[in-house]
Amino acid sequence: MKVGEIVAVATTTFTAQSYELNRAPDFGALLRVPVPGEASYHALCYGTQTGAIEPGRHAVAWGRAEDDEADIYRRQPQLSQVLRTTFDALLVGYSNGGAVVQRVPAMPPRLHALVYEATREEVAHFNADLSYLRFVLRTPLPNADDFIAATIEHAQRAMGGDRAFLLAAARSVARLLGSEHERVMNVLELLDG
Repeated sequence: MKVGEIVAVATTTFTAQSYELNRAPDFGALLRVPVPGEASYHALCYGTQTGAIEPGRHAVAWGRAEDDEADIYRRQPQLSQVLRTTFDALLVGYSNGGAVVQRVPAMPPRLHALVYEATREEVAHFNADLSYLRFVLRTPLPNADDFIAATIEHAQRAMGGDRAFLLAAARSVARLLGSEHERVMNVLELLDG
């Protein structure tokens, strides 16, 4: 399913604008960015924002005490034209000819490339190797432990609730974090919750 279009790119991340206001991929979801004639990029959604399109402008409250959200958008139809939802993604790999490489690609995808949510089959294929976890665990993102737990849980759901995958991912996290016992326990508790 196509979920957005890239509007900003950096070496290891990109920001995409969602095609639908207030809709974005789940936190931790695997995304795919196919570039015709090149590799398909793989990324994980780590943040979502909704706000004014114009820089420096702030959204304001339009509702009344008795309104629900639909009433506001019905009375103020221009909101869908002056607001936007964007999501941020961490590049974790690419595939070229079917083989998945789990590392930062040499070049990020281009501006205006289309972003898709990965299918169940793509999630299973990508997660057959958990090497990408080492990169994700070293990335200084806010709520990094929540992000890694959400990534693992999203993959497990896409793979039909596979308990063996969850155990393998938990073991990989424990091995990769090594002596960071408190952090290991935090991720494991998040996965258990």
